[in-house]
Amino acid sequence: MKYNIEFLIADIEDELLKLDQLVKEFSKHEDRLNESDMPFYDRAAIGYFLHSFYNGCENIFKSIARFFENDLLSKSWHSDVLKRMTLEIEGYRPAVINQELYRLLDDFRGFRHKFRYSYSFELDWEKEVLVAKKLPRTHSLLKKNIGSFIIELKGLIERLD
Repeated sequence: MKYNIEFLIADIEDELLKLDQLVKEFSKHEDRLNESDMPFYDRAAIGYFLHSFYNGCENIFKSIARFFENDLLSKSWHSDVLKRMTLEIEGYRPAVINQELYRLLDDFRGFRHKFRYSYSFELDWEKEVLVAKKLPRTHSLLKKNIGSFIIELKGLIERLD
């Protein structure tokens, strides 16, 4: 089990590096969020950053859920996996994210769903901007919450030795 935990940590850290890169690239365009006449093409590009950010977060959560054998087969698995990350299962695993991060990520989850199933010209730019402006805070909290979770996992490795 020790090595499996180390693989889980490696998967999580790899995904965090990719999210860091994505957020760094997004920050180059962040000043454009105040443009009211943003072309649809550029709105779609910003939407894709938000979509990709949440996908990366969800990749981390799916890895954790699979490792701890959480069932994710229901039609509502996207919301289920996010909610489950807030739960501490005594003697099994600590909570992965806190309630503040849950609320922020739930906005990204909702946006991602809308983005996936809409045409870019159907997106509400004002709502997209609201989510986009939350990206730096959400990313910062994600790194903090996941960092704490990894520390807990490393403690579990030490207890297994």
